[in-house]
Amino acid sequence: MVVSYQMSLGTLHTPGPGLLPFLLGSLLIVVSLPILIGSLRLFRKTVPESRAAEIWAGVEFKNVLIIIISLVAYALLLEKLGFILTAFLFLFVLFATFDFQRWLFALGVSSVTIFITYLLFNVVLRVELPSGLLRIW
Repeated sequence: MVVSYQMSLGTLHTPGPGLLPFLLGSLLIVVSLPILIGSLRLFRKTVPESRAAEIWAGVEFKNVLIIIISLVAYALLLEKLGFILTAFLFLFVLFATFDFQRWLFALGVSSVTIFITYLLFNVVLRVELPSGLLRIW
């Protein structure tokens, strides 16, 4: 929200480039407040160790780590490799992480998602997406 404010909010009749991110950030804060307040109430209560162990029992930290690494890689590689390749690889890793035995499904869903996203943003809305390696062709 701070960066979007610095980009100029403009007015409702002549919106600046920071208006939409600022409004979305505000909405995110409003929606998150009840969750934050509820978790702070739970934090104050002492939780027995057996209950604390139950909370973390089902978490697969390997998958969490894979997702975090792939998000960082997506952010670092987006400009270099371009939207199509980077987003495809990210989605493939995301889908494959949650269902290792169906990698062909992950390949198909990733391809269709990127195709539809590219058509929507680049062709219909005419938003310039990072081309990366496609710039060479």
